[in-house]
Amino acid sequence: MAIVVATAGARDLLGPALRDLTAWLTRRPLTRSGEVTIGHSGALRSTVFAFLGMEVLVEALMDVSVVPPAWQPFHLVWMAVLVDLALFFAAVTQRNPHRLTDGALRIRAGLFDEIVLPLRAVESVRRQPASAPCRGVRPGPGSDGDVVCTVAGGADIAVVLREPVELRLRDGSAVTAHRLLLAADAPVTAHEALTRAVREAGDR
Repeated sequence: MAIVVATAGARDLLGPALRDLTAWLTRRPLTRSGEVTIGHSGALRSTVFAFLGMEVLVEALMDVSVVPPAWQPFHLVWMAVLVDLALFFAAVTQRNPHRLTDGALRIRAGLFDEIVLPLRAVESVRRQPASAPCRGVRPGPGSDGDVVCTVAGGADIAVVLREPVELRLRDGSAVTAHRLLLAADAPVTAHEALTRAVREAGDR
C-alpha cells in the first residue's frame, strides 16, 4: 500500500495561512459535521508565544534606549513581522488538527503536510512518547519502521499498521512505515478516540 503525502509548495502557503488566520481570529467552528478532531502542537504554540512576549519586551526596551531614531521605523517593522509570524504559526497549527472522518484518519504531519490513512489499514493504537529532530514526515530514531509525523519533535501516539505502508514524499523519496507516530495535545483522549474509531471500522 502506498500513500502520497500531500504537501503545499512555498508559493501555495500564503493563501491557506491567511484563511487559517482569518478563521482563527473570527473563531469559526473547527469541527466539521461527522468528524472528530485531535489537536496537536499546543505546547509548541505556548513556547512560541512565551518567546514572542520576551522578544517583544526586549525589542521595545532596545527601541527606546539603543536604536537610533532614524532606525526606529525599521525596528518597528521587524517587531511587527515577528508578531505576524507567531500568529500565522498559531493559526495554522490550531486550525489544522488531525481529523477522524468516516473511515479515514487525516494526519497533519507538518504545517502543510497531510496523510490520509484508511482506518481499515490500522491494526491498533497505543501510547508511545517519542521524539525526532526536524519536522514533518521522517523516520523515528532507533526503531525500524517508526515514522514520526509531527510539526515539531515530540510524538505521543503510535498508530500501528496492519501491513507496511510506503509514504511518498514531495521530493520524490519514500519512507516505509510500520507505525505512524503522532502528536496530540490530550494523549489519553486521542488514544480513546482513535481506538474506538479503529474498532468501529473493523466491525463494518
